Amino acid sequence: MPYQRESQLRSMPHFKNIRRISLGALLFLCAIFTSNAQSIDIIISNSGAAYNRSSDVNWLPEIQHQQFLNTLQHDYAWFKDGQATLTGIELQKLLLDLGWLNTSVTTDVASKNILNADANLTLGMLKLIDLSAHLYGTEVDSEDLLLQALQQKREGELLWSMIPNYDQVSLLRKYISKFRHLQRKKWPAVDVSFYPKLGQSHPKVKAIRQALVYLGDLPKKAQTRQRQDVFDSVVIAALKRFQQRHSLVADGRLGPKTFEQLSITPEQRVKQLQMNLWRWFAYPKSEPNRYILVNIPGYKLFMKDSGSNAFEMKVVVGKSDNQTPTMVTEINRLTVNPTWTPTWNIIRNDLLPEYKKDYLSLKRQNFQLLKGTGSSPQAKQIDKPNIDIPSMLKEYRLVQSPGDNNALGYYRFNIPNDHSVYLHDTPAKSAFNLKHRALSHGCIRLEDAAFLANTLSEYDENISSTRTQSALHSGKTAHFRLEQPIPVLITYQTAWINEQGELQLLPDIYNKDEHHVINIPRLVFANDSVPSLLKSRLNSPEGS
Repeated sequence: MPYQRESQLRSMPHFKNIRRISLGALLFLCAIFTSNAQSIDIIISNSGAAYNRSSDVNWLPEIQHQQFLNTLQHDYAWFKDGQATLTGIELQKLLLDLGWLNTSVTTDVASKNILNADANLTLGMLKLIDLSAHLYGTEVDSEDLLLQALQQKREGELLWSMIPNYDQVSLLRKYISKFRHLQRKKWPAVDVSFYPKLGQSHPKVKAIRQALVYLGDLPKKAQTRQRQDVFDSVVIAALKRFQQRHSLVADGRLGPKTFEQLSITPEQRVKQLQMNLWRWFAYPKSEPNRYILVNIPGYKLFMKDSGSNAFEMKVVVGKSDNQTPTMVTEINRLTVNPTWTPTWNIIRNDLLPEYKKDYLSLKRQNFQLLKGTGSSPQAKQIDKPNIDIPSMLKEYRLVQSPGDNNALGYYRFNIPNDHSVYLHDTPAKSAFNLKHRALSHGCIRLEDAAFLANTLSEYDENISSTRTQSALHSGKTAHFRLEQPIPVLITYQTAWINEQGELQLLPDIYNKDEHHVINIPRLVFANDSVPSLLKSRLNSPEGS
C-alpha cells in the first residue's frame, strides 16, 4: 500500500560512502525503472519542495560547497566568466519549474553573489540525483557522481537523463513558466456576487475580461477602451472556452464554479502545475516507442506510437473509495469471452444485497458457485433462497460465465499488478456518455475494447484478428499471450495539454492536488521481472 513519508524523506541520511555507482550506471538507471522501486506517496509542502536533501533549509553550507569546488578545481560549477553555463541555465529552469528555486540565479549574479547562486544550483542538482536514486531503489554518492560529470564535461547529459522525455512534460513546463510570469501582474479581483447581463456595461466587467485576457481565452485585441467594461458576446465566447478548459459546463454563464476557477491566482495555479510535473518524474524517463497511457482524472486512454496519438478512447475509472492506482505495467495477455470472479468486497457490498432482495438475480446474471479448476469444475446453481453464500465461498468461487451481461464484456486485458486491476470491456456502454466517469471498483472500463484488441492484433503475431474473432463467436473463454507485451502507464494528471496546445484543468477526483500528494507507483511486472520495454536496455554499455 502507498504510504506517506514526508518526515522520512526530510530526514533521509546523506548517501555518502554507502555504495558507489558509476556515472554511466546512474545515466542507465535514469533511463529505466528497476522492479524493486518502492510504492510511496510524497506529500509536498506549500512551497513546492517535494524532497529536502538535508535539514539545512539554507541550501548547501558555504564551507561544504567550497570544498566541492576545491575538489573540482574550478571557481564555479555552473558559471564561467561571470555568466551561467548553458547547463547551468537549464538546471536553473528545471529547479524553478519544480519549485526548488524561488528566484532566478540572475538575481544573485546581478548582486555579484555568484557563489551563492552556484551553491543553490549545486544543491539542486545533488537533490535531483538523490531523489532519482531513491526512486530507483539504489544508493549513490551524489557528490562523487556530480564531480565525475563535471570533470568529464557530462553534466548536461546527467541533467537531461533525469528529466522525463514526454511531450506533456515540456508543454507543462511552458505553462509553469507562463503562470510564473503572470505572478508579476496584479491579479484581477473578480466579484463573485456580480452576475452581468448580455450587453451590460459595468466597471466590474473589466476584471472578468482582464482575467480572461491574461489566461489567453479572450484575445487581447478585444480589450479595447470602448469595450473593456462591456459584457458582450465576445466575453461569452471567451467564458465558454475558459469553462471547457476547466472541465465545466461550457454555457458562457457566470456561476459559482466558474467564479471559483477565475479567482484562482497564478501562484495557486503554479503549485498545481508543479505537482503534476512532479508526477511525471515517477515514470520511465525515456518514452517507450509504443505504449498505452491512461490519465485517470481525464477519463481517457491514449495509444501512443512514436510520440504521437495513434488513437484515444473514453474510460471509466475507480470511484473515490475504490481508486484506480497509478502504475507502470504492461498488457501481457488478452482474454476473449472472459469469466468474472468478483472480489469479496464486491460480493459483500453489491451481489449479496441483490441476492437477498431477489434470490434469482445472480442466476439471471449467469453466476455460479464453482469448485476446482480445469475444464470441468464442480458447479452449484444459485437458484434457491437462503443459500449461505459466504460459507459456500470457503470452498467455492462465485464466477460469472461469459455472455452478453458479463461485467467484463467480451475482452479483458491483463496488466500485472498488486491491486487486482485490469482493463476490460463492459456491457454498460451508457456510462461513456457521462462527463464524470469515476464509477468502477478500480478497474478501467474501455469505451471500445474491440478496437483495442484489433489494434493489438496488428502489433503482435500471437493475436491474429482471425483467431480472436473465431474465439469470440465460439462463446468460450480463450486466452492469448502477447509475444511482445505493450507497456502501460497509468497516471494521475489534473493538468493536461491537448493536441491544440491548450491547457486543460481536470477534476481532482481523488483530492490529490488538494492534499498535495504525488503518487510514486510501485512497479509490478510478471514474475517480478523487468518489463519487455526495458529488456533491450539491460545490455546497454551505459549499465556497465
